[in-house]
Amino acid sequence: MSGEILIEKRRRRKRKLNIEGNKVIFRKRLEHSFELPPDIAEWVKKHVDVIDWLVFDSQVASALRHPHSVRTLIYLLYARANDIPIAQMAKKIDIAHEQLYRLERLLSKVGLKDQVYSTLKKG
Repeated sequence: MSGEILIEKRRRRKRKLNIEGNKVIFRKRLEHSFELPPDIAEWVKKHVDVIDWLVFDSQVASALRHPHSVRTLIYLLYARANDIPIAQMAKKIDIAHEQLYRLERLLSKVGLKDQVYSTLKKG
């Protein structure tokens, strides 16, 4: 593997995470949705395959059961892909920076952090 993340062929036919306008809609057990700022929503639209894979098919998918953890993951990925410091991002979205770091440690623990970040920076 050349340091690139492999988004495996999905077991299902269609994506479960969708973006409509500024709203992210996805279904785990129940259907969830939340609003994102317009600039972040546009970024998510470009990287929806990677985010969908992380939320539903990756090794960390079971840790992303709650809609707020998915929202926090999106903010973490956006911050890292755009070289925004974690503390600055946490302050902007009014959450504890530890929530962002907790997800980052989870990605590191399963060995996905560097691969995901480099994939998102290329795109």
